[in-house]
Amino acid sequence: MKSTTYTLIAFFTATFFFTGCEKHEPFTNIEYNCECGDLSLGDRALSLRLAEGFVPSDDAPNLYRYHIVADLRTESQVANHNPNHDLALTVDVTTDGASTTVNAVDVLVANEIEVPGLDVNWDILSGIINVLITDSSHVLTFTNVQAGSSGNGGTIDAEVTIIPQ
Repeated sequence: MKSTTYTLIAFFTATFFFTGCEKHEPFTNIEYNCECGDLSLGDRALSLRLAEGFVPSDDAPNLYRYHIVADLRTESQVANHNPNHDLALTVDVTTDGASTTVNAVDVLVANEIEVPGLDVNWDILSGIINVLITDSSHVLTFTNVQAGSSGNGGTIDAEVTIIPQ
């Protein structure tokens, strides 16, 4: 009986030592950036998470809707895995050729979104948005766009390249 007990103890000990510990590579936080342009809010450069454009209706082939999402978190907040805090920009513009310049107040909607429950519309006070259309891409340029809410905001300057769908 003793030999069976010693054999079982030896078996379970060997099983634990040989299979109980796995080595894993250290965690690497991947910070996503769509690498589709540059956007700054005041003196802060924000990383872009998304930039897309499309024609929302076949009835209006010159109307383009662009969605741009930028990360409002600081570098330390990103490194520490803080919940998402984004600036979502939606631009609806009717183009009239290869280059269209419009007043941001007329075409831009900005939302500050933070997980778990903040969704604040920003007021657009002034600024210019230019859309340059080529065969393969659209380039949106934001110049001195003044936007914000009571808690956040500033001057948005950006150049974003979008491959429309």
